[in-house]
Amino acid sequence: MKTFSIEIKWGLRYIFAYLGWIFLEKFSGVYTDRIALYFLFSLLFYLFAFIMYMIAVKEKRDSFFEGKMDWKQGCMSGIVLTLVIALLMPLAQTAIHKGIAPEFLTNMAAHSLKAKNADTNAIQNYFSLGAYIWQSVYMALSIGFVYAAIVARFLRTKV
Repeated sequence: MKTFSIEIKWGLRYIFAYLGWIFLEKFSGVYTDRIALYFLFSLLFYLFAFIMYMIAVKEKRDSFFEGKMDWKQGCMSGIVLTLVIALLMPLAQTAIHKGIAPEFLTNMAAHSLKAKNADTNAIQNYFSLGAYIWQSVYMALSIGFVYAAIVARFLRTKV
């Protein structure tokens, strides 16, 4: 477990940063009167997430690999970080939609119905807690794997 302690630490930090971002979105009105800006506002978090990946893999390189890390080692560190985040994401989504912002899914469904000429059942299924949990896990995995590869490329010290 000590081998992955850095990834676990940064995975927990990522989740707490994500929850902090959710509070920022909620109190900025992105879940109510500014809901049309939700997508753009949420994309900003991914820039912050990339920086967190950079810091996490750099810490792994410097403290675990003693400053000498190849692409494969960095990529594996990023992948483990991604897996930790993906495993924690259902808990984060449950906390968000049951406690922090229970109005979000209802408001997004209503906004989508207004903005698009779509089937009500399809929209309600899409904006459900179960669907959002799965979407967040898939998003964490897909973006995390890409981030892992890119960050490892930038931070490698051995070829």
